[in-house]
Amino acid sequence: MDSQNKKPFSLKNIYRFTFHSLNSQPKLLIPFLIFAAVEAVFLFFIYVAPRLPFRTVLGPPIRAFWGEGFLHYPANFILLPKLASMSRTFLSVILGSLTTGMAVSMAFEIYNKKAIRLPDILKSTFRRYGPLFIVLLLITAFFYGLAKLAFVSLTKYFMAGHTALLYLKPRIWLGPVLFGINLLIVIFVQAVFIYAIPLLIIAKEKLFKAIIKSFVLFIKLFIPTIILITLPVLFYIPILVLQYNTSYLINNVFPESVLILAFVSIIISSLVVDFLITVSTTFLYLKNKENV
Repeated sequence: MDSQNKKPFSLKNIYRFTFHSLNSQPKLLIPFLIFAAVEAVFLFFIYVAPRLPFRTVLGPPIRAFWGEGFLHYPANFILLPKLASMSRTFLSVILGSLTTGMAVSMAFEIYNKKAIRLPDILKSTFRRYGPLFIVLLLITAFFYGLAKLAFVSLTKYFMAGHTALLYLKPRIWLGPVLFGINLLIVIFVQAVFIYAIPLLIIAKEKLFKAIIKSFVLFIKLFIPTIILITLPVLFYIPILVLQYNTSYLINNVFPESVLILAFVSIIISSLVVDFLITVSTTFLYLKNKENV
C-alpha cells in the first residue's frame, strides 16, 4: 500500500485520495455514468409522454393518476419534476443496487493498488445483487416513511386548529422547515446504512450482519460520516429549491427550462453527489478498517 494510504486519517486526506483516485483511474466514474445515462433515457420518455406515439403507452397512467391536463403544454412541465423524481427513486433501487456495488468494489481495488477489471467487478457485484437491492430498498422505504410521517404530523397539528408552532406559521413549517427536515432525513437515513454496502461487497458479510455493523460504524464514525454525506448534498440544494418552484420557472423563464433543470439535476446528483458520497465513505470505511 502506498504512502498516501498511510497518512493519518482526516477528511482532507479522504477527499484528496478520492480525487486522486478519479484522476488516476477515470474508470471509477463508469458506474455513475451508467446510472446517469439510464436516468436521462427515462427523463426523455417522461418529456415525450404527451406526444404521439409515446402518448399511447405513457398517457393512460398520467391521465389516471394526475389528470388529462398534464398531457398538454405547458402543464406537462409542472408534472415533469415529480415523474423524474419517481423514476430516480425506482432506478436507485433497481439499478443503483448494482452500480453502487460496482463503485464500492472499484474503490476497493484502487485503494489496494489493483487493476480494475470491469467484467470481474460486474460479475462479483451481481452475485450480491439481492442483499444490495434490500439495502437500497430499506434506505428508500425509511426515507419516504419518515418524510411522510413528518408531513402528516405537521398537517394534522395545524388542521387541529393551531395557528403556530414554536412561533412559526403553517406556511413556514410546511414550506422551508419541512424542506430542511426532509434533507436531514435523507442525510441520516443514508448515513445509517452507508457502510452496509462496503460490508456486503468488501467484507462479504451477510445482509443482517452488514446492516447492524453499518449502524455501529455510523455511531463510531458519526462526525466524519455526516460531513462526507452532507457536503455533497449541499451542491444539490439549489436544484431542489428550483424544482420546488416549477411554476415560477414556467411563468417567468420558459417551460422548457424545467427540462433543462431536470437534466442538470441528473448530472449533479449522479456524477457529483452520488460519486462523492459513495467513494469517500468507502475510503473512510477502508481507512478505519486498516486502523483497527
